[in-house]
Amino acid sequence: MILSLRTQNRMRLIITRQELYSQKLFIKMKRKITLILIAIVTTISIQTSQGQWSTATLSSGRDFMAAASFGTKAVFAGGIGITTILTSTSDVYNATTGGWSTVTISKGRTSLAAGAANNRIIFAGGADDWILSVFDNVDIYNTTTGALNSTTMSVARAKLAGAGAGTKIVFAGGEDGNTALNTVDIYESGTNTWTTAQLSAPRFNLCGASAGNKIVFAGGTDFNSNFYSNVDIYDVTTGVWTAAQLSEARANCAATSQGDKIYIGGGSTATGESKVIDIYDVITNTWTVDSLSQARAYLCAGTALNRVFFAGGGDANLSSAYKTVDIFNTTTNAWTVDSLSAARTLASATGVGNKFIIGGGFAGGFGFPLNSVEIYTVVNTGIEQVLDNQSAFQLMPNPATDKVEINLNSNIKTATLDVFNSIGEKVYTKNVEVGLTSVSVSINNFPAGIYFVKLYDGENVFTQKLIKE
Repeated sequence: MILSLRTQNRMRLIITRQELYSQKLFIKMKRKITLILIAIVTTISIQTSQGQWSTATLSSGRDFMAAASFGTKAVFAGGIGITTILTSTSDVYNATTGGWSTVTISKGRTSLAAGAANNRIIFAGGADDWILSVFDNVDIYNTTTGALNSTTMSVARAKLAGAGAGTKIVFAGGEDGNTALNTVDIYESGTNTWTTAQLSAPRFNLCGASAGNKIVFAGGTDFNSNFYSNVDIYDVTTGVWTAAQLSEARANCAATSQGDKIYIGGGSTATGESKVIDIYDVITNTWTVDSLSQARAYLCAGTALNRVFFAGGGDANLSSAYKTVDIFNTTTNAWTVDSLSAARTLASATGVGNKFIIGGGFAGGFGFPLNSVEIYTVVNTGIEQVLDNQSAFQLMPNPATDKVEINLNSNIKTATLDVFNSIGEKVYTKNVEVGLTSVSVSINNFPAGIYFVKLYDGENVFTQKLIKE
């Protein structure tokens, strides 16, 4: 009997997963996994003068999770533990208190996706361990109230990607166990409604991120072992989709954003692992290329203040995991390399405030799923004043109707303040002089929509979104 390539791939997936866990089943009988809220974070080392690492613990060890953050909350949801233990218990980190708590999503599942916008963190899709069943479950976590609501999306699928911008959260691509999909589900948080669209090509194991009013879905693969360089770009203001290409076709990459730029790094290719970083500037609509210190797939990405992180990962066969952390300082345009305390691949990560958080995953080969969390806290050295988009200035109120007050950080001495509309036209400009702590801008004559307030202090550009109602 001749098996199709897809069937062979599926059997290889099942066999690999069984090999990872079957030899360790006896551990389950010897361990008691206690689900507790961990509120103690212990600093373990100071790696550089610009940041320090600390640790925490998830409620259970698992990989194939999804993570996202909004405001002061970061959530790690879903995933799979030893053998086929799927968990619905999700871990919530509060950056204000430094404490952890848990919430319960509607269904335990693996290979789900996450996206965040407008005080919402959404977890969508997923599957059981063997991708024999895929799910259309959607869990919506309100970061303000802590409420968790559930609904469904248009097509059940796993290995999709998610990202949010403005008032919209978008989930794209995926697979249903047999077919790669081009399905896109778009959630509008303002009206609590869903619409659909399509990617330029069906694919799964793609990545997603957003900056400004743009959401990007990049890379991916299919059941015929094709790797894609496709990039689908969604403008949340106009609802228009455009297309671009990565410099290298790949899947299992990681994406994050800082300021006006989206960073897409690593991944697996037809010949192995990638170290390429494609960088998209959403304002100029241009692309540049950089490089990781180590080629790897299944890595994580996130942002804390002015730092971009690519952490962990391993080889394309999941036989090895790495400790490598590449950190890009967007203020100095310099890369440094750090190290996790535990090698991990198939982990999940996100950034909240001045913290980059990576948790779960497994150590490759026959390793067990990890319950450890590593947190990198960006610290002010006294030489470099670390400001991010939110701390450089405040917009009050936002949304606004007639007038907005722009309150400047005391470390901003002189700068240029510009306001752009959603198509990049400058609609306001002002020079900020020494001693000026706030700027009042009349927006009464601005058409309703999304605007971008940019502050340039001679070295750095800080950007925030302004909504005119």
